[in-house]
Amino acid sequence: MSIPLFKTTIKNNWLLLLIFFGVLTMYMTIMISMYNPDDMQAITSMLELFPEEMMNAMGFSGAVTDLTGYLASWLYGLLMFGFPMVYCIILGNKLVAKKVDNGSMAYLLSTPASRTKIIVTQGVYALLSVVLLFAALFGVGVVTSIAMFPDLLDIGAFFKLNVLTMLINMAIIMITFFFSCLFNDTKYSLGFGAGFPILFLLMNMLGGASDKLEILKKLSIYGLQDPVELVHDKDALGLDLFFAGIIALLFLASVLVFRRKRLPL
Repeated sequence: MSIPLFKTTIKNNWLLLLIFFGVLTMYMTIMISMYNPDDMQAITSMLELFPEEMMNAMGFSGAVTDLTGYLASWLYGLLMFGFPMVYCIILGNKLVAKKVDNGSMAYLLSTPASRTKIIVTQGVYALLSVVLLFAALFGVGVVTSIAMFPDLLDIGAFFKLNVLTMLINMAIIMITFFFSCLFNDTKYSLGFGAGFPILFLLMNMLGGASDKLEILKKLSIYGLQDPVELVHDKDALGLDLFFAGIIALLFLASVLVFRRKRLPL
């Protein structure tokens, strides 16, 4: 790993991370402020204004009344997948394929750092940025919940929910990172790197909207977990290890592909 390159990557991408953190923080604080432990009818009545299939597709549920389950349904059912997915697509493409496309990768390869060291550095930054994003969001969620509704948030369950959601998004950024390493042209990198995550998200939504299409949700990387069930005492260790394995395999594949491919330098 190249420390100078890592510092440069942070300098070039910190604003992107800050923007998405700001947007997700806004949504989280708004959703927490909307919670009313004494009258959930005002919130659940909003669901009646929309078709049931649409609410199911978005993962919203009016059956939960506790704060932790409410956040799992209304915030972690779709928003914590959709917005971070966009971040992963942008960053994954920017870290490798865009550098090859605009010629800046040729400069990096002219330095003493090897291809392996360069790509490992970029991959480590990609993963750590997602970890930092969700660690910060977890802190915001805990602090805001304690300030507004003391003792109502199950911090342990909320932590478990954030860890699994973080791992899913780390798998997504490794998918985009892999295709960024595989292709030299950003149009192909974005086509595949964005195409697969978007397809997974659509499969999850379609599978949630209709029982006849439930198989699509089960085949989606997003549909392997149910946020509401997760915070209500469901064990997540197996899924955590599964996604950790996917992340490791995609990272290794990205390094191997980048080391062996021909670059237009």
